Amino acid sequence: MIRLAGGLLVIASASLFGFRAADALEEEYRQMQDLRRIVYMLQGEIRYARSFLSEAFLAIAQDQEEPYRSWLRCLQEKMDMREEGSLPWLWEETARAHLGKLALKEGEKRRLYALGHYLGTADVKMQVSHLQMYAEHLEARMEDMQQTMQTQKKLYRVLGMSGGILLAILLI
Repeated sequence: MIRLAGGLLVIASASLFGFRAADALEEEYRQMQDLRRIVYMLQGEIRYARSFLSEAFLAIAQDQEEPYRSWLRCLQEKMDMREEGSLPWLWEETARAHLGKLALKEGEKRRLYALGHYLGTADVKMQVSHLQMYAEHLEARMEDMQQTMQTQKKLYRVLGMSGGILLAILLI
């Protein structure tokens, strides 16, 4: 009886692990959508409203959820204080502090951190161009993910369950 209960617990935990992996994939996709939306909003603030970057960050932060809201507000506050480093340094430091725990892969995080190097140092047209390139990269990555996401989610779930069953059989 105890072996049966242990086996069922192993199957359940391995299955939950597979479902959690599938949920992490969906979470990464959703966070990429959030970043794309923020980049488009920043692009609009720079191009059409001709806002200073600190004003743009504050305006965009009002419509965002956490952790994006706190990131943009922190970035705006540090820019207004003008006591710390340059915008690229501030962008990277605040992004690492506030967005470091996102479900994005390391390569995507590095691209996000590097985006700050192209803001505030060039003219409006170049800033918008770099934001557009980053948004296009996100869209391409999201399109690739969407094509494989359903298959990967099923695979994670099935592997979790079948791995749990196999492990339970080996233990019993």
